[in-house]
Amino acid sequence: MLFKISLSGVKSRWKDYLVLFSGMMITTAIFYMFETISTNDKFTTNSPVGQNAKVVFIFGSILLAIITLVYVFYANNFLMSMRKHDYGLFMMLGAKSKVISRLIILETLVIGLASTAVGIVIGVGVTKGLSGLLSNQIHVSLTNFSAFYMPAVWTTVILFLVLFVIAGLVNARTFFKTSALNLLRSNQESDWKDPKKRTLWIQAILGLVLLAAGYYAMYDINKLLLMAIPIALVTIILGTYFVFNSFFVMILEAVQRSSISFKGLNNFTVSQLKFRIRDYTRILSVVSLLFALALGAITVGIGFQRMVPMMANGNNAYAVGITNPSSKMKSLVSGINNKNQVTYQQKVNSQTKTIYYRSSQFKNQPFKYAHFTNRTQLKSQVNDAQLSQLKDQTSEAYAGLNNVQSPLTRNLRIKFVSNVAFNQIRSKTNTLLLVRVTNMDAAAQTLSKIVNLQTRQYGKKVSEGLGIGGSYVTYQLLKGVFGSLEFMGIFLGIAFLAMLASCLMFKILSGAANDQTRFEMLNKIGARKSVLNRSILIQILGLFLLPAVLGIIDVAFGLQMFVKANLLHNAYQTFGWSALGFSVLYLIYYGMTVIIYSKIVVPKTRMEK
Repeated sequence: MLFKISLSGVKSRWKDYLVLFSGMMITTAIFYMFETISTNDKFTTNSPVGQNAKVVFIFGSILLAIITLVYVFYANNFLMSMRKHDYGLFMMLGAKSKVISRLIILETLVIGLASTAVGIVIGVGVTKGLSGLLSNQIHVSLTNFSAFYMPAVWTTVILFLVLFVIAGLVNARTFFKTSALNLLRSNQESDWKDPKKRTLWIQAILGLVLLAAGYYAMYDINKLLLMAIPIALVTIILGTYFVFNSFFVMILEAVQRSSISFKGLNNFTVSQLKFRIRDYTRILSVVSLLFALALGAITVGIGFQRMVPMMANGNNAYAVGITNPSSKMKSLVSGINNKNQVTYQQKVNSQTKTIYYRSSQFKNQPFKYAHFTNRTQLKSQVNDAQLSQLKDQTSEAYAGLNNVQSPLTRNLRIKFVSNVAFNQIRSKTNTLLLVRVTNMDAAAQTLSKIVNLQTRQYGKKVSEGLGIGGSYVTYQLLKGVFGSLEFMGIFLGIAFLAMLASCLMFKILSGAANDQTRFEMLNKIGARKSVLNRSILIQILGLFLLPAVLGIIDVAFGLQMFVKANLLHNAYQTFGWSALGFSVLYLIYYGMTVIIYSKIVVPKTRMEK
């Protein structure tokens, strides 16, 4: 009977439970995405992405587990806040404490396991789509990667089962310590306490000092080395909490004392924020840290993605060099857009270990060579080579031409002769086709097929270390090194974006049902609907804007860690575009939150005066 009454209570607040259920599904899906990578030994062993990112993926998984722990207990508090009134009513009607405790644990587990199961299904679909999209975009093959991975399923289920069992026990313990009267009045109680100015100033100064210490640790990474990361993590996390716990309260106090509070519903808006001040300072701190991690991860991932073609193009002007191309290779080359190609004739004398070229062809079609003008900023330049440069074995032009030879003729002495002398050489005439591309990323798929055909053609020589020449092979090698960081950064950034926006959105929406009464009262005293909507816009904008500003500042200083270590070039140019795109996605979540919150709290019919 008690369970039926409880079930009817759940049905009456199904919208609130849907918010909770949706948030838990997203959390589960995100955690599962990371577990499919960090627990897949075949992927991390055999894939170039996995080999270079094993530690990074595990670190990301641990970090997400900690954030998930915070979010689950936040969701648990939301569940209890919705049910406290009902549980208090059950006690008033004579229900035994043991029965209600079992009911609390049962409800917590049922909601938790149901959201976990659905979240894993969503996680499989999202993992498959996102990994495929990223793999195509950054041109990295994900060997032995599977969107559905059973060990990841078990890891996710076990973690969330343990978390919800603990949450259920905590709920039951909280219930025993709270009287029936307090349970009935829990939704009407504010957690605001009049703060002491001295305490606020101490927290504010301490928060700024801790943030400054964290920023300096990232800036001076060359001296602090690996110690910079844990120092920055601890100081920035604590500093963020103290800053929000002090400045957020100071701002609310200042606004309420100023003349601004007497305009429109500003005083009501401030009071709404003060009503749940403790919960908001905690969630804003978490969201700010997640914002910084997400934006930083995406910035670094995109930064590495932009670096690879720049580094490859600085090593050779030509993407591939093909000796005696087959009809299939010619067909592939013709399918490349925005390309330049040149053909040279050559003859090889195996006895003198010399490769001969027509000098006239190099005069008519100058060979191009690449060289770095600024290695620190990865700036390179392509120039036409003079014959005098090509004859100098110490020149960059000679090295560039040698690099595009086939593995069979690599490192032979290169000699340029007249047409008459070339025709007199008794040897087979070969054709060397050199291809330049303007966009390595766009042509990567076709170039990969060409290189694979060449690898099969010169299999033995390639295995001996005389690999295929050209800038595309360098591009592939760099993708193997940086591809994991690209994939991890973008993957991690998208996951954290969904997590942070969901945390904040569901936190705001979790109090919407209780706010209905307050907005209904404003409606009854004649407040216009436009004024109510404006109050909601300002209230939610403040909650979204504050963590975003601090998160952007965190990333701005955090990028120094990569710049000083010479791991990322043009970091702040990438940061600008990443911040812009990230902010657009963030604003979409803001808009969704405003729309959903408004539909819940703003009365549909206006009361007549």
